[in-house]
Amino acid sequence: MEWKKYHAEDGYLSLSSVLSVYLLIQSFYLKSWEVFLASILFLLIISANTYYMKHLGEKLSLQNTKVRYKLFAGQEAKWILEFENKGLPILKGELRILFDDCICPMDQNLEPRLGNFELSIPFSLNHNERKIITIPISARKRGVSKIRKLELYIPNFIGFGETILEYRAQLLQDALVYPSRLPVKNILSLLTDRPGTFLSAYSLFEDHFSPAGTRQYVSSDSFNRINWKASARKQSLQTKVFEKTAETGWNISLNVSAGHSISAQLEERISSAAEIAYICVKENIPFSMCINIRTAGSTPFYFISAASGKDHLQKVLEMLAVVDNHSSIYPYEKMLSFYERHLTSQPYFLHAGELNPAASSAITNISRKGAFVFELQLLNEEAELRPLQVKAKEVAVQ
Repeated sequence: MEWKKYHAEDGYLSLSSVLSVYLLIQSFYLKSWEVFLASILFLLIISANTYYMKHLGEKLSLQNTKVRYKLFAGQEAKWILEFENKGLPILKGELRILFDDCICPMDQNLEPRLGNFELSIPFSLNHNERKIITIPISARKRGVSKIRKLELYIPNFIGFGETILEYRAQLLQDALVYPSRLPVKNILSLLTDRPGTFLSAYSLFEDHFSPAGTRQYVSSDSFNRINWKASARKQSLQTKVFEKTAETGWNISLNVSAGHSISAQLEERISSAAEIAYICVKENIPFSMCINIRTAGSTPFYFISAASGKDHLQKVLEMLAVVDNHSSIYPYEKMLSFYERHLTSQPYFLHAGELNPAASSAITNISRKGAFVFELQLLNEEAELRPLQVKAKEVAVQ
């Protein structure tokens, strides 16, 4: 069954049943047809109420469609709940919905309690009737909001107690709220002294297999770079122009822990990481991201391999959105060691978060392999990228 049923009966219902039976017996001694009919009528009402509560909700169904709303803070969406009742009618009920406070109900003067909003809606549904309930919602803060509980409270029609129908299956609708962006200083297209394969507007190197066009010849140009066909067409010397490339890949390494718990600066670090991701996509810089949150699989922490483009940005933002205060932490130094040994290293390594001596030693090993290491430092209302300086006493192998 989709619904789990609870009964909350008032003690007066049992007392009324006993009283009705007592009056029925007394009617024979009193030889009163009025008392007899009244007691029989009340017993029939109690029996009908018992039958109604016993079979209530047996053929009530909810269309549980998988839907994920992807929102930025302030954007709006709707929970849509479609009910169909082929059983006994439901009268004067109350639908209660509990969901995470990453989103909030619109047009409702409610405050979250223990990280959740609870919404009550009047509910009635006749036999063979279908009803769609729409709940307007607004994205409130970063995270994932799910409908944690859906219950239907139906009062007894004689006023003594109520029946509670709890939806047992997990509701497949949820809302994912992307992180906001925190400005980051000194975030420029970083250069290396090594040629690479990625296009870059600022590189010192060119890919001679990727021509980009021609330009007017100048005296400083090498003679073997003249494009003779283009020169003949334009009746002036033309110099070949090639695409500029560089080794510009970044890895964003995010430490969300503070000791054995989640850091109090979690939101600021995630927002600054989101800003770096946006800049990487804008500048066409391939980047990867790893976060020390434990997960199942061959890579034991959150990791997205290097790529670029809007689809890659969406994957990164979704990964940042699902991190919360209840996530299981993976030791940061173990994550760095795994990255160094098993994952593809990027020319630039961007660290964000706390750094203990063991993690410093792992970052030093990454730097020795040729990566440029930077640290993301949080300021008042922004962040800043600075070269990471590891103290000598911190680089001793633990």
